[in-house]
Amino acid sequence: MQIQRKEHAMKVTYIEHSGFLLEWEHCVWLFDYYKGTIPEIPREKKILVFASHSHGDHFNPEIFEKFAGYPHVEYLFASEIRHKVRKLDLPGEQMERITFLKPHQSWCTQDGAGEEIELRTYRSTDLGVAFLVAYQGKKIYHAGDLNWWVWKGESKQEYNNMTANFQREIQLLSQEAGHIQIAFVPLDPRQEEWYRLGMDYLLEQVEVDTVFPMHFWGDFSVIERYKKEQTQYADKLIPISGEGFEVVL
Repeated sequence: MQIQRKEHAMKVTYIEHSGFLLEWEHCVWLFDYYKGTIPEIPREKKILVFASHSHGDHFNPEIFEKFAGYPHVEYLFASEIRHKVRKLDLPGEQMERITFLKPHQSWCTQDGAGEEIELRTYRSTDLGVAFLVAYQGKKIYHAGDLNWWVWKGESKQEYNNMTANFQREIQLLSQEAGHIQIAFVPLDPRQEEWYRLGMDYLLEQVEVDTVFPMHFWGDFSVIERYKKEQTQYADKLIPISGEGFEVVL
């Protein structure tokens, strides 16, 4: 499936779980890699490697080996990943390329041509952060584990705390981001009847053009289920069909 636009084209590749590769003309972004095949990346490209938190399904230390020979790689990690990185005994050159970011922090870097890439973080309702990245007139949101996590057997207090924390962050995102062109958002079938709470609330509160579902643990059927049950937003969801799925936006 390809959707072509003339200006600032970007290719999105689904890798696995919450992992996505975004390829622009002058840079490449990798979000939350933990397994799967990373497409071949030219060594001269500027590479940004994002990790939203330290859970094993969002952060894999193997990324340091995969990009060890790349001269223009930068790592943008949630600050709570620091404890895992310290145990790796990385060379000083690699440590210098890591930036640890706390929730509600802003950061700025550049692509390979010197154009600014602006980053803002939000507090996850689990661990770490969510990322909002502004670049070339687009705003890209990767939620990490910022989601409305509701599970069977929880107390009313747990539900109320989760609800308040999630809604607060999404309302802040709405105020600060305004219009988001592309969002990567959890759609987790393990939540059973509550699987779409977070997705629905985000799309109710924030103007989003295109959504890539993620964190569905290989159960691609949950995407079609959402499209059938929530027809209001059905056209916004990209129907990911497997690892290596690509879309040009």
